[in-house]
Amino acid sequence: MAVIDMVDKITAAMDSNSYSLGIFIDLSKAFDTLNHTILSDKLKHYGIRGIALDWFAFYLTNRCQYVEYHSTKSSLLNITCGVPQGSV
Repeated sequence: MAVIDMVDKITAAMDSNSYSLGIFIDLSKAFDTLNHTILSDKLKHYGIRGIALDWFAFYLTNRCQYVEYHSTKSSLLNITCGVPQGSV
């Protein structure tokens, strides 16, 4: 529906000799910057509580990451933003 609406508005602007502007945002990496605290607060705001909220918290907490380059590993760091690699 958003694409149809956009095409309609562009067509209407062209028909009336007006300018049109499009801003396109790629959200494919949006979850790489997801702050866990902000997500938890938003879920609470929208009424997610109890077991469901605990499940999200458990899924996102106590996860670490490191970088390996030529058999050398960095130290482990806690992940406070993003979702686990490979998750949907």
